[in-house]
Amino acid sequence: MLSISRKLAMKQTQVFIKNCTEYDTPRLAAEVYPGDVTVLSDVVYSDTPNRLTFDLYRPFDVSGQKDCFILIHGGAFVYGTKENDKNFGMHLARTSQIPVMNINYTLMPDADMSQIINEIFHAMNFAAKEYGFTHFHTVGDSAGAYLAYLTALAARNRHVAHEIWVFEKLKVSVESAALICGAFRNDRKKWPGIYFEKEMPSKTEARRLPGFVYDLASIGVKDPGLKVCLITCDKDFPYCRKDTLELKKALEDAGAEVPFYDAQSTVIDGKELDCGHVFCIARPEWPQGVKSLQLISDNFCRK
Repeated sequence: MLSISRKLAMKQTQVFIKNCTEYDTPRLAAEVYPGDVTVLSDVVYSDTPNRLTFDLYRPFDVSGQKDCFILIHGGAFVYGTKENDKNFGMHLARTSQIPVMNINYTLMPDADMSQIINEIFHAMNFAAKEYGFTHFHTVGDSAGAYLAYLTALAARNRHVAHEIWVFEKLKVSVESAALICGAFRNDRKKWPGIYFEKEMPSKTEARRLPGFVYDLASIGVKDPGLKVCLITCDKDFPYCRKDTLELKKALEDAGAEVPFYDAQSTVIDGKELDCGHVFCIARPEWPQGVKSLQLISDNFCRK
């Protein structure tokens, strides 16, 4: 039987999906993709327990790259597909001149946090075997930023990976993480953090996931060598903006250099360019989107 908290979370999930669908459906229908990027669509990287796919975007006239972005879509862990980030991913391949792997993963509550990170690890191993990539760079927006950061931290520290029940042995390195409008703290008793574990433990059972999964800054400061860049905007959700600024400060206090972009809404030629949550995913062609893409591209190759 579902707890009251889980029942409430299910209702919040339904409302959230409805609102996102109403926004994304016309946006996706109007998108115009860049023409100078090749697209390999719907590559199956796992058939168990679910059929999971990714798209691979490659810049024209470039081959043999060992670096690859892995793009993880947002949606509060409960909504979305790789198609939501396709336009952004293609622009990122063109700007960076390296491939971009745009993945689907099992959404919560059908999956918990451990399963999702295992799936992302498996996707990277699959792409390494099939295409020869050796160095990955995670990119994510909103909940995808959370996943991108936790994936990078777990990939670089097996103790972290094992603590979150990730046992797929990663055969590549993860060297940077680009985090777009992320929220890096979640309450394990509230939506969507309540879904991080499939079932809440009873009073006599130990919790499965460690506390740092719900506060990524607490573990992130232990890896100042990870090249992290952060993007927010003036009209971002307040909690995402707050978490981004606090993560930036925590990493800088730990000695890390953190490239950062705080996009501002503006009016150009009478057209309002409104920088709301994950603005650069929806509008990569705007000046603010172009600057975000360049920041991410510059971050992965900095020393």
